[in-house]
Amino acid sequence: MPSNYPSTVISGLLPNPLLPNPLLDPTDSQRFRDRLRNTPIMAGTQPGSSGDELAMNSDSDWDDGDEVIARGYPRKYEHLEKHGFRPVWTMWDGYPGEIPEDIREYLDEDGQRRSAPMIGPLRSLAWLAGLDELVEAIDHPAYTISDQIEVVPFGADVSFPVNRHYEEGRIPPRIWAKLAETTSLLGLGNRMVLRYQVPAGVSETPTALKLQDLYGSSRIQATGTVKCMKVRHDKNLPRLENTIRRQAGQTLTSGKLWFQATSLPALESTLYFFTPERSTHNTDNEFGPGIYTTDKLEYALDYITAGTGAILVFKDPDLQTTQLWQLHHQQWDAWVARWTRPHLTIANQQFPSEALQANFIQGAISETRGRGRRGNTVPLPGEQQQLVAASYKGCQALAKCLDMIIFVERT
Repeated sequence: MPSNYPSTVISGLLPNPLLPNPLLDPTDSQRFRDRLRNTPIMAGTQPGSSGDELAMNSDSDWDDGDEVIARGYPRKYEHLEKHGFRPVWTMWDGYPGEIPEDIREYLDEDGQRRSAPMIGPLRSLAWLAGLDELVEAIDHPAYTISDQIEVVPFGADVSFPVNRHYEEGRIPPRIWAKLAETTSLLGLGNRMVLRYQVPAGVSETPTALKLQDLYGSSRIQATGTVKCMKVRHDKNLPRLENTIRRQAGQTLTSGKLWFQATSLPALESTLYFFTPERSTHNTDNEFGPGIYTTDKLEYALDYITAGTGAILVFKDPDLQTTQLWQLHHQQWDAWVARWTRPHLTIANQQFPSEALQANFIQGAISETRGRGRRGNTVPLPGEQQQLVAASYKGCQALAKCLDMIIFVERT
């Protein structure tokens, strides 16, 4: 551990050695903040320097992790090496020096990745997010969680990978509860590490299958079939997308398609009850609670961060007999601010009547460049669209047009 890393007591995080704990390895660890690249580098970033006052304010890398979480925007990625952490790749600045192989394999031949603003080690992302205790858990040999490379997709914050690791039983509840803003998880005790697999019967060729044959609890498309196929995960996103399109053939070339990525555990829950799961730390609530889809497959694929998951493909959702609210210009600014920047004046305008009636909300996905990096202004709308089922009727209409499930599995 770097000597200048603000050490915290982790005894409360470590499991009782007298009790079995699946977090232990028996053989031996709001959107991506539009403000991530926030503020000019301060003069004086360590107490005792000429910039003491600046260094100790709420913009400082030296703030306690809980203060970083509370203030709502991360530490500066430009300062990672100074604090003893590996750098990250960003879409703005690339990588400081020669790109290491474990990060390069996620980039294209030009060292770019159009659909992700940040790629880097989990340990570095945890520090940026203020999860100091997670850093120590990664460093501690008692935990199975490791310092692997993570992709932070558009529309997610630097803590995005934490949700998936918690779902897989690798994150202690106390750490996850800091992000969930609740203490209700602290009494859950030990979590089991669950390993979900692609259902038997799914092949690399698109095949019409009854979902109830794959998941006995499924209530979606109960009387019909849905095309299913599986594909091997590839860290190179363009290559993965090409593989999917080649295997899918004509299936992905007809109609207006919308894509949603999900983990395998969440897929089973979704097929039972097709409604959004809303939490206080859900990073996919730019338009408020709802089921989010994108019209670009490559953007959905970026949410398959663990090498396993599923892409739900919706074809020609019924936008004619349902209420569609299309967000443009100032309406987009005000609505996004309402859910992501509630302290801004624009977020407190009169509640629009369209929002009360909308079954679907359609508009741009915010981009992470330009203004809004620190949360003091509204993000900029990007070029890609998202369609959100924002009511029970909208969710029902979306469920009815489920056309295909693409399972992604580790190589």
